[in-house]
Amino acid sequence: MDKSEIRSLLFQLDRARRRLMQPYFTALGLPLGQGQPRILTRLLEGDGLTQRALAQACGLDAATLSRALDRLEEAGLIARESHPDSRRAYLVRLTEAGRDKAEAVRSGFKAVEDTLCRGFSDRELEDLGEDLRRLLTNLEGCEGLEL
Repeated sequence: MDKSEIRSLLFQLDRARRRLMQPYFTALGLPLGQGQPRILTRLLEGDGLTQRALAQACGLDAATLSRALDRLEEAGLIARESHPDSRRAYLVRLTEAGRDKAEAVRSGFKAVEDTLCRGFSDRELEDLGEDLRRLLTNLEGCEGLEL
């Protein structure tokens, strides 16, 4: 397989995934691409994270996370409270409405995962996961492209 075809297939895969998810998240009132669905599901896994820990867990920079949290807070889906051990930090928690929305988001993610993995054996999925981790490691190890 030509290396450029791998890049093209990864791009097409991401676009197809986004096209599939866009209407679902739009119906939930969550814009795709701003990290809000990812933030909600991460808080569902473990509530009461600092903004720094949440940014790291979601792979978002501080500014993007802050904007997303502002929108989620305005929508009544999260609440920020003072951190008991730090005057400068806040803990981010789901509200009841946020918990309901996060459950719906998780259901959407699961449906996409089931669709993506249809027809693959457990062993094939393991091999694919290893290959994708290798690709990710290759990219994360780069400081920049050498042209």
